[in-house]
Amino acid sequence: MNPLVSIITTFYNSVSLGNFVEAAMDSLLSQTYKNIEFICVNDGSTDETLKQLQLFQKKDSRIQIIDKENEGTAQYAKAAGQDSVKGDYIMLFDHDDGISSEAVESAIAVFRNRPELDMVGFIVKTMQTNGDVKSIYSLDNRLENISEYKSINITGAQALQKTIGNYDFYFRGLYRQDIFNKHSFRFTERLLNADEIVERQILQHVTKIGSCTGIYTHYIYNNSSAKSFNLKKIDIVVSDIYLRQFAIKFDLYENRKQNFEIVAYKNFVNSVKILQHFKASLSPEKLKFYDERLRNSYNALNRKFILKNYSGLSRLYNQILLSNYTLINYFYKIKK
Repeated sequence: MNPLVSIITTFYNSVSLGNFVEAAMDSLLSQTYKNIEFICVNDGSTDETLKQLQLFQKKDSRIQIIDKENEGTAQYAKAAGQDSVKGDYIMLFDHDDGISSEAVESAIAVFRNRPELDMVGFIVKTMQTNGDVKSIYSLDNRLENISEYKSINITGAQALQKTIGNYDFYFRGLYRQDIFNKHSFRFTERLLNADEIVERQILQHVTKIGSCTGIYTHYIYNNSSAKSFNLKKIDIVVSDIYLRQFAIKFDLYENRKQNFEIVAYKNFVNSVKILQHFKASLSPEKLKFYDERLRNSYNALNRKFILKNYSGLSRLYNQILLSNYTLINYFYKIKK
């Protein structure tokens, strides 16, 4: 008997953002592999998202809808889906992405041939909305074009190492259920990118990861939450503190220190700019809340190591900025 696959897709105002319900469901329902349950989480949408999902559900009994209140971040929507899955293999799908029709079938074929695998990844193609291809990856292997694809393997430890700092491991695909459920997406703190922390926690339990020929297309939208300029993005500096502690605890930090600290520094600077932009509109309590987050981030930065990555005038410029938390805030207040 074919194993059951559970696909979790979270939707939030997906109609008003770009008619994503129809595109996502058409992509998912076109899968040549049929033993799939589609877990669709409506995360408190205020537009026609829920109604459109219900119309698709009437056409296909494999669709299950979870209608929940929005709790501010995607981690709780993913957790709601995680709590409901029954499949032997689990997949996460973003409402504004696409997937080739044979993708799930190709991943299941790899699992059948290699039962020792914990995860099987698709080819991940990242595209601009105008059709330009930004990158193509198979796990940690960059491809110039899809025809270059060759089956590859990577250990969970290698994959986890490559997520510290910049992501150099690109995974969209199927998890074995027991691996996927090792950690709940209800992370201890409500953060914009807490789901990325959970994904790293899950990787700690992974032994082997394989690849398949299925194609997962990730689209870059200029109006996406990842591109938006808002106070919630200051959460990222809090996540960096968690991830630094995580990397140190599991001996992942030293080999990726340069990568991690430069990324954390950029995230800190971007967050300072965001706070200065919104500062005048904040209550004293909110201002104190965000200021404390930024101060903790500044104190956690490995500032001496960051400066080793600069030379000449660039080094002097960043040395002055990093010398004092108040100074760097004052600098970006003036620059604003």
